[in-house]
Amino acid sequence: MAANMDDIDFTATVIASCPVSGGRFELVEWHWPDMVSFEQTQQQLMLEMSLPPMAADASAYFPDIDPERRCFMGALFVRHPGVAIGGRSEGRQIRVIRCLFDERHGAAIIGAGEPSLSFLQGLLNIRNDALRSLMRLAHRELINPLDRSTEAMEALFQLVRVELGRVFHQAAGAATASRLAPWQFRRIRERIEAGAPMPGVSELAALCGISTRHLHRQFLALTGKTISDYIETYRIEQSKLLLARGDVPMKQVAEQAGFSHGNSFARAFRRATGLSPREYRQRSAALME
Repeated sequence: MAANMDDIDFTATVIASCPVSGGRFELVEWHWPDMVSFEQTQQQLMLEMSLPPMAADASAYFPDIDPERRCFMGALFVRHPGVAIGGRSEGRQIRVIRCLFDERHGAAIIGAGEPSLSFLQGLLNIRNDALRSLMRLAHRELINPLDRSTEAMEALFQLVRVELGRVFHQAAGAATASRLAPWQFRRIRERIEAGAPMPGVSELAALCGISTRHLHRQFLALTGKTISDYIETYRIEQSKLLLARGDVPMKQVAEQAGFSHGNSFARAFRRATGLSPREYRQRSAALME
């Protein structure tokens, strides 16, 4: 069972730290019970590497972009500043070596433009032997109790900075260049969440100031879903909340979720969940008893 986020202190215990020109290296540790769910936003660009045997498998998602689409979070990963990330991880003792960049150095690595979903997912499982080796060397130097070398830490920081910049550049080049801006995606979400009648593609394109053709392509590049799939997922999730309440008539559930007919609602709901709306309501009621 995953522990409640409100009951967990997500503040890391800093075991060792070394400031360098442009940022710092840290060795940090957490002690979590069992499975833990989290949702956080970092303000600094940071590269992190879990250290065995005190590492854990985790799945992650981006709640402000696509809360339904999860990906694997590997041992070497980047937290993009200003982007909320949620996930689920094994508990117990977890130890991480991380390299944090100040605002100027972080901005130079990130570059211009907004990150796409596929780009952010790729940063959560970086496969780069050079960065792994550099972080191992930084860890070895950081825990040296006798003669830690400031010069060595400075040199390692600069090498990490250059190599991570290459990772960003390569990933950005591989990602689709044409994608929705955050304000456009926010307008789409706000319109969908406004409820019935559900918007058509032409209405959403007008809100974003682009053609329907561009909207289809850019929305898919950002979320990995078509607009119709995204809207249907939202409608089904809304109907689940209404069904779980138990006091909302089935016809009203369908209407509030944006379906014009009960039959189309039932078909879409079964396609998405494998259950009829009535079966879902019965199961929800049983769980509440």
